[in-house]
Amino acid sequence: MPIGSVQGQTAPHLTVTLTGQTLTAGFDNNVTITVLNDYYTAIYDVDVALSVPSTLNMYGDSHRHYSSLGLGQSVTINYQVYAPTAIIGNAYQGSITVTYRQLGDVAYTQEVHAVSFSVQAWINLILYGLQATPAITSPGGNTTLSGNLLNSGNLAAFNANVTVESDVLVTSALSSAFVGEIDPNIPRPFSFIVVFKTSVAPGNYTLLVKASAIDQSRPASPYSAQTTAKVQVRRAPAQPTNQRSGNGGVIGILIQILRYLMDVFFGSASPFSLGFSFSLSATDSSRSSTQVPMQP
Repeated sequence: MPIGSVQGQTAPHLTVTLTGQTLTAGFDNNVTITVLNDYYTAIYDVDVALSVPSTLNMYGDSHRHYSSLGLGQSVTINYQVYAPTAIIGNAYQGSITVTYRQLGDVAYTQEVHAVSFSVQAWINLILYGLQATPAITSPGGNTTLSGNLLNSGNLAAFNANVTVESDVLVTSALSSAFVGEIDPNIPRPFSFIVVFKTSVAPGNYTLLVKASAIDQSRPASPYSAQTTAKVQVRRAPAQPTNQRSGNGGVIGILIQILRYLMDVFFGSASPFSLGFSFSLSATDSSRSSTQVPMQP
């Protein structure tokens, strides 16, 4: 640290800039200070210090010392500042103090530059577990895409929506799912139907699935995530048109009648025709018994 008397500089002569003033809660944030000497021919025993409120945790020594800084020269200093999640949404005041001495001076000059910090939460969307059911369809067919949407951040996301993009799909309101609010670290399942165009050629297709959500405090800057799903398109096999069951339907009954008539005139050749012939013969016998009277 400089030794000797220190005089405050009412009008700062050094250009001091700060980047990284917006701190993300739950993380170590990089805060960068740049000090430019654009006024003096040279300054000596330069000390730069960053001061932050006690609610923020700054790692390491806040002071940086330099032997000299010539006209037009600058120094850049990086600090690590941690912001706890308990102070999300708050703003804090800090300061950057630059102490230096000019050539031939005994007293030191001190410049204090006020800075501010804000603490914000974060949203991180993750799409996972995506499945297509069925995984194989035909041109003009459909499949159901299902999966989970997770917010691994520390702030609730709102107006979450999942949709799919592909040139091989029919545009439809069914090809998206509105999920709504997503609280941190709570998976939200979703599913929706996609319909393939009838002109799609057989092959393997990759569908792009996208998710979006907003932070209510910054709705103009939505968060997003994306993943892919694979679906195979095959042509449906041709269905036979001339195969019918031999034992059912009208045609089956007609075939049985024809078989019976053939058995009657040409003889029985199967257990089925024998049983069918027996039942009819019994009926014929009963009829003849009622129509022909017996002679005494």
